[in-house]
Amino acid sequence: MRVIIAASDGDDPKWANHLGVPKQLAPLDGAPMLVHTIEQARAISDDVHVTLPDDPRFDVLSALPGVTRHVRGGDYPSEYASTRDLWSPDDRTVLLLGDIYFTNPAVATIADTADRAIRIFGREGASPYTGNDWGAVFATSFWPEHHAELDRHLTEVHYEHSVGHCLRHAGWMLLCAVQGTPWEVHEVRAPWFVQIDDLTDPIDQAADYARHPAFRGRVTTS
Repeated sequence: MRVIIAASDGDDPKWANHLGVPKQLAPLDGAPMLVHTIEQARAISDDVHVTLPDDPRFDVLSALPGVTRHVRGGDYPSEYASTRDLWSPDDRTVLLLGDIYFTNPAVATIADTADRAIRIFGREGASPYTGNDWGAVFATSFWPEHHAELDRHLTEVHYEHSVGHCLRHAGWMLLCAVQGTPWEVHEVRAPWFVQIDDLTDPIDQAADYARHPAFRGRVTTS
């Protein structure tokens, strides 16, 4: 199983350089959040890759063993597109989004949901931890025979973004395409969507970081 952590979007206007670091490097238990995600990925796979922006602040990851770093210059239409050349040609690929706080049980669920199909992991509704009132996509899992289908779906998602027809998160639009549901309809369907109901959550803005219990020292990644 190949695990790719997509963190190439770097600075996010919603994060606004809070704490002087990109959101993926927000401190968690004394280390950047992305370091914790990499360690969690290494616990489930010996084939771990991380996509990063051309930003020297991410050099803190250069000494980490057991992970291959890929610096992405230029613009990509989505984090999914920035990982395309890394998808495993002969094994399962698990794509973790780099701005997500993952619990260990969530990573275990993603690793163990290994049926030979496209699976998208997330939370359907509002977050009880950060107060955000929207759902979130955390990760995607797929196999080599799904690459062509995903390419078609992502081409459509990127087109809809480029012309302004729909500006929803690319992960949600990909789920819509896989399920065959309209872009504007917030609906999740089994078996394509796998619900994760725990502290796993995106850290998109300073308020998320301030509210989430893990970053207030009240819980650990377990």
